[in-house]
Amino acid sequence: MPPKPTLDKQCWQWAETTDPEDVSLANVRSAYRLNLPTCKLGACKRQCKGNPYCVNCIGEKVWFGKIEESSWHDVQDPVEERRKAGMFVGLKNLGATCYVNTFLQLWFHNETVRKGIYQWRELWTSSNALDDWKPTSVCGHLQVIFGLLELSKRRYIDPSEFIKHLGLDAGLQQDAQEFSKLFLSVLEENILQGNATNVIKDQFCGKYAYVTRCSNCNNTSERMSEFYELDLNIQGHKTLAESLKGFLEVEKLEGDNKYMCSNCNGKQDATRAIELKSLPPVLNLQLLRFVFDVKTGSKKKLNSCIQFPDVLDMTENLPGNESAIYDLNAVLIHRGPSAYSGHYVAHIKGKDSQNWFKFNDEEIEKIKGKNLQLGSEEDLDGKKQKAARTPKGHHSSKNAYMLVYTRRPPSGNNSVEHSACNTETSKSENNITIHTKKEICCNNISSSVSENAICKSEIAESSTMKSGDTLKDVQRELIDSVSVDDNERSANQNSSTNAVHGDTKKLIPNYVVKFVEKDNENFEQWVNEMNLMKEENIAKGQEKQETVKAIYQDLCYSKEDGNGFEWIPMSWLSKWLNDPATAPAIKLSPFMCSHGKLCPDQSLKMKCVSEKGADQLFSIYGGELRLRGNESLCVKCIQKKCNLIRTKQLIVEDDKFISGKMKVNFAEEKCFWVGKGSFRSWRRLAVELLTDNEGKVGENDEVTGLTYDTNHENGEFENNEDLLMTENTVGKGSSDSNLGGKSDESNEIGIDARKVKSEPNIDRSSEVKDIKNRKKSIDNAADDDDNEDSLQFNEDLLCEEHGGLDPDVSCRKVVPESVWVRLKHYFPNCAEFDINSPSCEKCTASIEAENKSKERNRQLAASQKAALLDLFHDRKRPTSINPTNGTYVLSTEFVNMWRQFVRDPLKHDPVTKVFNDILICEHNGFLFPPAEHGPLKSDDKITYITADEWRQIQNLFSFDNEIIIVMYNENSKREIVTLPNVCDDCLSKRLSFEESELFEYEKGIIYIRKQQKMDKNVENSNENSDSNLDDPEFSDKWNGGSGRKRHNASDCTVSEPPEKALKNTNGNKIVRKSQRHRKARGEKEVTISSKQTLKDLKLKIMGLFSVPPFDQNLYIDGRLLSDNDRSLCDLRVASGSVIDLIADEPQEEPNFLEEFVKESGMPESGFKGTNLLST
Repeated sequence: MPPKPTLDKQCWQWAETTDPEDVSLANVRSAYRLNLPTCKLGACKRQCKGNPYCVNCIGEKVWFGKIEESSWHDVQDPVEERRKAGMFVGLKNLGATCYVNTFLQLWFHNETVRKGIYQWRELWTSSNALDDWKPTSVCGHLQVIFGLLELSKRRYIDPSEFIKHLGLDAGLQQDAQEFSKLFLSVLEENILQGNATNVIKDQFCGKYAYVTRCSNCNNTSERMSEFYELDLNIQGHKTLAESLKGFLEVEKLEGDNKYMCSNCNGKQDATRAIELKSLPPVLNLQLLRFVFDVKTGSKKKLNSCIQFPDVLDMTENLPGNESAIYDLNAVLIHRGPSAYSGHYVAHIKGKDSQNWFKFNDEEIEKIKGKNLQLGSEEDLDGKKQKAARTPKGHHSSKNAYMLVYTRRPPSGNNSVEHSACNTETSKSENNITIHTKKEICCNNISSSVSENAICKSEIAESSTMKSGDTLKDVQRELIDSVSVDDNERSANQNSSTNAVHGDTKKLIPNYVVKFVEKDNENFEQWVNEMNLMKEENIAKGQEKQETVKAIYQDLCYSKEDGNGFEWIPMSWLSKWLNDPATAPAIKLSPFMCSHGKLCPDQSLKMKCVSEKGADQLFSIYGGELRLRGNESLCVKCIQKKCNLIRTKQLIVEDDKFISGKMKVNFAEEKCFWVGKGSFRSWRRLAVELLTDNEGKVGENDEVTGLTYDTNHENGEFENNEDLLMTENTVGKGSSDSNLGGKSDESNEIGIDARKVKSEPNIDRSSEVKDIKNRKKSIDNAADDDDNEDSLQFNEDLLCEEHGGLDPDVSCRKVVPESVWVRLKHYFPNCAEFDINSPSCEKCTASIEAENKSKERNRQLAASQKAALLDLFHDRKRPTSINPTNGTYVLSTEFVNMWRQFVRDPLKHDPVTKVFNDILICEHNGFLFPPAEHGPLKSDDKITYITADEWRQIQNLFSFDNEIIIVMYNENSKREIVTLPNVCDDCLSKRLSFEESELFEYEKGIIYIRKQQKMDKNVENSNENSDSNLDDPEFSDKWNGGSGRKRHNASDCTVSEPPEKALKNTNGNKIVRKSQRHRKARGEKEVTISSKQTLKDLKLKIMGLFSVPPFDQNLYIDGRLLSDNDRSLCDLRVASGSVIDLIADEPQEEPNFLEEFVKESGMPESGFKGTNLLST
């Protein structure tokens, strides 16, 4: 297939030799490209955009290839939600409940605790509970959680009911250590209510004593106490041994802290320490990683590293050399730099498998190897840190907050788990043997959970161990039972949980087993529903694929179909193949011409398909209109386009003629005026006029193959077909050709000389300058395509108001009569002016009057400037009141307007009146009295002038109010009087209003300067003073140090303006104090609203200087800003103020500062309002 530009020329080539009236059906079909050969399906490697028959490569390849089944559905794969073999069950994170999940997993993996929870019974619940049983107590909910963790088929379970029963907010992260203490207390109380063994106390409770020993008599006082966990301080300690040593460290009671000894009957020096008396089977060590910061009033996290061993020997810490060797069983981790955010995970060691598992809510990971690997848990904020060196058999962590150690059983009794409070040691040998069998059963149950995930060892309820049975016989029996279960599970994995019988049912209450079984049934039902839904979606998708393939194959048009073709938008076909389900109705109206048929220019956006395929698409998706066969082809549009093409050929010929004619001397020929913009764009304007403004030339050229050529020279078009050029090329080419080889300006000057008699003699320099301003839009229109769209030929040389010839000769161009005749042929109704046509008389008269007015303004400005030169340059302003003639006041607004006029009298109107009424209140009182002390300072409201200047102003301007300030001494007291008098009430209102405006802003700028320490002169550090005299350096140099004389015409103290002062007598420059804020090194800006609080400002400062808010001390004019909740307006912080920042010493841990930004200002409530504190 030829390229698209070649097809564009071929389809309209017949128009060059055919009259519009002689257009045939063959010509029409050629214009619509229906004479091209059809493309077979799959024959093209890419889309033939110029061939309406080609429907290849429009998105059909996806449907003819293999489509993955997952593409037909978005159903969650139920296999991913099923518990995997060899893995435990996870717990769903309900928002911020990860801290609860870690402890639930920890307690579940304590076999003794799990067994004790299973043995608990509600007093009002029978052994055979109803099927609709639901837990109503803490132990009941815990039984359900443990039962699901042990027997569930799900990958993770939902603890929502448990969290709801405790009254916890699932979206609020709480203190994990506090939760552990409170929950164990509630659980222990609930267990005792069920008349069950206090397994919590048996497992976790130990004893220590506070021992105080008198140094004088060695009398000892002990106070016993129970503990469930040891709280170890880690601040300042690097190892667990150091923390334990600090916990048991001896404290000396001396001086004011002496001990009152009952034996000595007086205060004596003494020692006090904690002594361990007994340790539990499970030793919980709480690392105090979350501490309270007194400065901030909130918690912070200590990210210091702590080392801890795999084996902990506590023997030396117990009396009587009792053996106490512990193995590390669990490590609880808090990931995150803050105490108020982060994530909790647990690393727990399997009891029988000796493997470590990582419990991260729903995700459970079996750690490779047999050693604990914290890995990424130590990477804060995702940044890998170099691992600290630890001795063999030790671990190091910056995030561990709780360590759990399990006590080794005494030597010689490895088969029975040691318990500090074992109440069954006095039983008979037969009972001990039975107890051993139960322990073995439980061990196998736990082993099957950790190794085989779901299956348990199946032991018949009727089988009991006789007193003569050996331990090996029992173990062999259990191993055989487990082997049977493994074979059954390998045959059918879904039936694995059904192998949980025997001792498991004896341990778990029947109502809990039924609850778990019902949950498993619901899960299996959900799995089946998901699978069924997935299969249905896959079947529907495959059916849709076959339907799309069949319809697409029917779309291909063949020449044998004759007139049986139909037009379908290419864009719609792409949408249909992309997603048939969302394809809209077929809409053809945007592609139709004004005659109700297919527009030729839009045919490239359409595809010609068979009627059979089109009928199927319209029957499925619908559509209002249809374009079928030759009846859809518009003959009128083709005839019009044919006429356009032939006209363009004529334009090419005329452009060549005009181009050559403008290069020769045509001084002897009659000449005409043409607008420069019109002359540059006459080809485009001619085409637009021909098409009745129905479309832009660029769009038409795309169809006809006429393109811009920006590289041709001397006005010649490439291949005699290019009609349009860029404005830069036109400006250099034929359209701006010169008269007789001379420059265009010379030509225009020559023509002006020829018509001097017919035009009045006016000032051309000012006329041209003024007219250029008025005609700027027309000149821009000639250079900008968007503006030229609205330009009519030769309207750019008409004056805007009267429609005559514009006096501005820079907007027009001279062309010979032969050129004008050809242009007139295309624009018969355009304005016509020969070379002798006079310019618009009204515009000429207006220009003359305007020039005279401007000359008067120039002279007026010069005279006023000479009379008030010092006022104009703002120099020698009065700084004190003249005791003889007084000092006068002008409104600064009048002075600024007058200065604008004097600087540019042609642009600004003259000021005729002094308007001082804006300085007078409604009671005819003065609103801006001078300060009682200090020099006079002009500002943006008032300007002080001398009496001589006021007399000049009276001569030059009219005025509404005369304002004078006089000073006299009465009884040796200086008195200042203003005429008119000051209105105290209105003055008070003005000051109050200005003050409110000063402290109320939306986008004010505050300048922050960081200081090392408080400067003594910080109160005078404001550099934004309105007076130059506020600058000590400036005052010394100007008034005292320069020795410069003061000019005084009327005994009035005046001073030179700083910006005009050059050098003093010593040759030193006098530097003016700028009114704008001068930024100091290290100073930064803060954009803020006065409605925002000091806390908001501190947060912005923290982003600039990395100084935490509570370490910021902010001073403004020496005043400390306090109360973070008050707004800047209330604190009287104005826009443009300079605030000094003095930072306190940085804290040890910078990451905990983020909690200052918490929106809630309420104190931390902890577990207040939950059921953990409702006892």
